[in-house]
Amino acid sequence: MILLALIPVLMGSGLAMQTAVNSKLRQYVGSPYLASTVSFTIGALFLIGLTVASGVTPWIAASTFADNPWWIWLGGLLGVLGMTVNLLLFPRLGSIQTAVLPLFGQIIMGVLIDQFGLFSSPQSGLTWIKAFGILLVTVGMVVTTGMVSSTQAQRNGKQSHNLFLQLLGIGSGFLMASQTAINGHLGVVLGSSVHAAMVSFTVGAVLLFVLLAVLRLPLTALRPAIHAGGHFWWIWLGGFLGALYVFGSAWLVPQIGTGQVVVIALFGQLFFSALIDHFGLFESLVNRVALTRVLGLITMFLGVASIHFL
Repeated sequence: MILLALIPVLMGSGLAMQTAVNSKLRQYVGSPYLASTVSFTIGALFLIGLTVASGVTPWIAASTFADNPWWIWLGGLLGVLGMTVNLLLFPRLGSIQTAVLPLFGQIIMGVLIDQFGLFSSPQSGLTWIKAFGILLVTVGMVVTTGMVSSTQAQRNGKQSHNLFLQLLGIGSGFLMASQTAINGHLGVVLGSSVHAAMVSFTVGAVLLFVLLAVLRLPLTALRPAIHAGGHFWWIWLGGFLGALYVFGSAWLVPQIGTGQVVVIALFGQLFFSALIDHFGLFESLVNRVALTRVLGLITMFLGVASIHFL
């Protein structure tokens, strides 16, 4: 049981690594769309193999399209938008903010989805404890991202944030929470969470290839990344890490519960995001983590834990 509880920490760490890895890939290929295409394609291929290995056919019956609402196929599109936004944010805001801002958006949108039963999700009303948890998450997010700057820092023009990009990051969290709810319903329809994740990744990959064609972005732009050699082999792991998180969630939730998976994975994601920022891992910019940011991360973690457990 302890070993199972440690796996979500690795899953969350993988999410933090995924953004950093994809950001480095983007530097080589020169386009966030091409980097996202590579990531989604690798993730889709991994999940297709996993789906087949589990004994589930990857094909979908025609009746599934006719008998279900149109929005169950939007997960791939929302995933593409969320990942591309993260690729745009990472080099500008750093690892911690790129993790924290979408997470805040996910929490808020998750509460709205529960409150109104959106995307055929079970309806769960807002309680005082949830409201308190949201307050903690909000305070932690503001402290961690530095949205509240000192007056002197503002006079010196040294504000550590860009409000537009931060709002964009929160918006990407709204998309990710919606994607999770949509994929959850699709998993019920298809009878397999892994199959639903495969569909989401495959749709995302196809949409990105169409976008590359429209923008006339050639695949030859991948050559600099290919020529990077063995030293930067890890730039190709982003899609695998994302797909591994999806598979791990589908496997662990029935065994230890959704709340534990979400909260423990969150700990891994926030902790490793701080390490990436502090030490400049994966060739990212060094952004030392001050004590106030640590306190903000702890506050966010407590807020999320209270929402899921209390």
